[in-house]
Amino acid sequence: MYNFVTITLVIEMANRKQRRMSKEIKRDSNYEYEEGTKNIIITLVVVLLVFGLFYLITVLINNGNRKLNTTDPKPEVSEIQYYEILGDDTFTMSPDEYYVLFYDFEGPSAVYYDYMFSKYASGSDQYIYKVDLSKGFNTKFVSESTNEYASEAGELKVKDGTLIRISYGRNVEYIDSSSTDIANVLLES
Repeated sequence: MYNFVTITLVIEMANRKQRRMSKEIKRDSNYEYEEGTKNIIITLVVVLLVFGLFYLITVLINNGNRKLNTTDPKPEVSEIQYYEILGDDTFTMSPDEYYVLFYDFEGPSAVYYDYMFSKYASGSDQYIYKVDLSKGFNTKFVSESTNEYASEAGELKVKDGTLIRISYGRNVEYIDSSSTDIANVLLES
């Protein structure tokens, strides 16, 4: 009997140990589950904080740039000028009779030609147009040998400081000799 009681006690002790271990395993699995959930929540909070921090930094930088430029830009009034034309339009402008003054707007005589132009434009009933020979579209008309008999834009060859009078789309007068001759024609008209 002794053996039977011993075996029963041993089995009972083993069962108690087994029950304790199963309770511990249940506790451990609950603990692991709680720890896993806790880690996920902490990770999500950290990620959200990082995104929030980047958002705040971006907003502060963008608003900071806006505050540096607090003055509204002044609207520039567009002014349409009708006096400067391209050389290709020399023979096709709207009034029947007009002058076209060819010169380099940035050249040494530009101020003198500008004065003659404005004086004639303000004091005469006839139209006058000007062509800037320094602009890319008009450089094809600049030449040392001029064509005073040109009847269309493709034939046109001028020097710096040339005045052409156009009447009904035809070249009637061509002056390229000197600025004083141009001044005499414009200021006498």
